[in-house]
Amino acid sequence: MEGIMRWGRYGWAALVMATALLAACSGEIVGAGGDGGTDGGTGGDGATGGDDGGPGDAGGGDVAPPPADAPTTTVTPTAIDDLLLNPGIGFADFALGWGSPPPASGYPPGTVGYVRWTWAELEPAEGQYDFARVDDAIAAARARGETLAFRIMPCYDSSSPQWLLDKGVASVVASDGVFPDHNSPTFLSYHEQLVRAFGARYSGSLDVDHVDIGSVGCWGEWNTACCNGTECDALFPTEANQRAIIDWYLEAFPGTPLVALVGAPSYAEEQGAGWRGDCFGDYGMFGSTWNHMENSYPQAAADPVIGNAWKTAPVQFEACGVMQDWYDRGFDIDLILQKGLEWHLSVFNGKSSPVPASWRPKVDAWLKQVGYRLVLTSLTHTAKASPGGSLALHAEWENRGVAPAYHPWPLAWRLRSAADTVVAQWTSAAALRTFLPGSHLVDDLVVVPAAVAPATYSLDVAVLTEDAAQAHVRLAIAGVLTDLWYPASTVTVE
Repeated sequence: MEGIMRWGRYGWAALVMATALLAACSGEIVGAGGDGGTDGGTGGDGATGGDDGGPGDAGGGDVAPPPADAPTTTVTPTAIDDLLLNPGIGFADFALGWGSPPPASGYPPGTVGYVRWTWAELEPAEGQYDFARVDDAIAAARARGETLAFRIMPCYDSSSPQWLLDKGVASVVASDGVFPDHNSPTFLSYHEQLVRAFGARYSGSLDVDHVDIGSVGCWGEWNTACCNGTECDALFPTEANQRAIIDWYLEAFPGTPLVALVGAPSYAEEQGAGWRGDCFGDYGMFGSTWNHMENSYPQAAADPVIGNAWKTAPVQFEACGVMQDWYDRGFDIDLILQKGLEWHLSVFNGKSSPVPASWRPKVDAWLKQVGYRLVLTSLTHTAKASPGGSLALHAEWENRGVAPAYHPWPLAWRLRSAADTVVAQWTSAAALRTFLPGSHLVDDLVVVPAAVAPATYSLDVAVLTEDAAQAHVRLAIAGVLTDLWYPASTVTVE
């Protein structure tokens, strides 16, 4: 649906005032920002650039908005119900870390490759870090259209390096490796160096989706489940040391989302980490009197700190057994999937095991709600602009998923000619990480480059990679181009 209207309906005067104030303070063109919609989303800075503008910038200096009575166009894109394969959400590829081939048929495709490494693998000799191992995993993930998530384990197989134990770090032989003394100053000193070394190299990497805070206990899962009896209890880190280990990750990976396993101190979530559970779907895997889905995860989600962590960092779950085990035991798949949505799940590690065929339609429907799902529901913008003049855009968005995106991916607009030439491109004021489930409004004021020739152009929208190099998120609207931009409307430059 398309029509001509006046800006008064959307508070155009307020947008003009906000933009004028910001321009007066900074001397640059900035987006007016979002009003936050129903969930308090806020806008960031708009694109800036030189006076002549050009693809990739919005021009500089004080910018006069269009006249209050300037004609506008309103469009309502068509929402779609397709299953979208988007970065950072859906099924995780667990085969990646174990030298296995991609998951077989029956396992939904995903965009996150999940790997666990032992300390001995990452630092086989003192101070010699095997970055190549991580780089190879990143390359393998990239080849599958994935970004990487990983965990470091101090206790699994031969995970504590022998050179560390030779320095006098106490340990206990466990059923699955050697359990080291996590309170040993030597352990703590060298493990901190390890975490900081990998943080220095990979924090903020475009190839890393999130980091799982491991480093404690059996399999890095913050427990002593691999120990017989209580011999490991004295070697488990004190509360002070647990917090110190969490701090290493927070300080080493400031540019990367973090998740902490249920069982780790909620201090991690207090400081901005998300949370994860390693036995999702358990309604009786280990007995009839206790299970994770009723006796662990609901209590965690009810905690005011852990239960709200999803608003700023991911929630990740790993299947208890595999989904075929749930099927064989007669578990209620509808209930399990619903709980995942209630707990704002973004990434699910199904251990690369096929989904039972009769459950696949339910799982596919579920995947349409997991994580974020962005819909441009309405766009009102200046119908005509002159070269060097301003263009105002009022966008109404809806996140129909259960979580926001967790990376600072820019929302962008562009003008594209009939010959498919991009003549202008701007970064929106929208901060997608604030787009919680629900509606969000964003207003942008941009400058049409002076060199743009008079013509009618396609007005396209996209979500870009963090470096703004390309579009990479599929919107839940019709009309996607091969480069993942979406024609939303047209603008006449005259």
